[in-house]
Amino acid sequence: MPSFVITAPHETDRLSNLALLQQQLTGLIFIDAVYPSRQHIPFLIRLQELSLKRTGWKLQAGEIGVLLSNRKIWRHILQHAPDDDTLYLILESDSVIQDLDMLQTLYPTLQGSYDLFFWGAWSGHMQLERSTKRKLHKGYTFGKPYIKTVYGAYGYSINRKAARYLLKQTATISHPVDQYKYFIKEGEIRLGGILPEVITHLHLKSTIEHPEMAVWRRTVWLKLLDIKNAVICFFR
Repeated sequence: MPSFVITAPHETDRLSNLALLQQQLTGLIFIDAVYPSRQHIPFLIRLQELSLKRTGWKLQAGEIGVLLSNRKIWRHILQHAPDDDTLYLILESDSVIQDLDMLQTLYPTLQGSYDLFFWGAWSGHMQLERSTKRKLHKGYTFGKPYIKTVYGAYGYSINRKAARYLLKQTATISHPVDQYKYFIKEGEIRLGGILPEVITHLHLKSTIEHPEMAVWRRTVWLKLLDIKNAVICFFR
């Protein structure tokens, strides 16, 4: 299973987790994360201004770093993949594989069926379209995710076709890289996902700062969104 993890030397609170990922995934390739706070990014302020003009939201420096880090891997896949079907697993330094057996068992069967597959997204709030659902053992279900419920880049597999597609779609600076609903158009690549999450993430302080919503308000907001999205997925 060809695999990449995005990390940086100063992320010392994640070293033990990285060591575990190395044990689980033979040949895991470390990719240096792009940190605008620690390295020069040409035209950074200009890129932020353009994102504000285009979307009404000014991308933070860290969000631009995450975009550039993922694009670095996508370019590598585009250059080195032997074919359009081989899936590459992409992780972040705080990614956690909850069920290695399921990952290893399902991974080979996905080749040629999906271009982009989410092993976890939006901390478990991703939802699958009912007409596409297929049951697995141990209570797992996989199928096509409703794109508006897919956020996060801490556990996904991508092939050369999808790498080429996402490089094109993100070439113009706009939204954060993990807001896929703005980049992926219906039917242009084959999407898949699994529930419950096979890959999740450590609950560490994010490297990207956002104003935090009150816990109770966020809980209510997520519950209402889950209900709304469940209704939508039931009819898809």
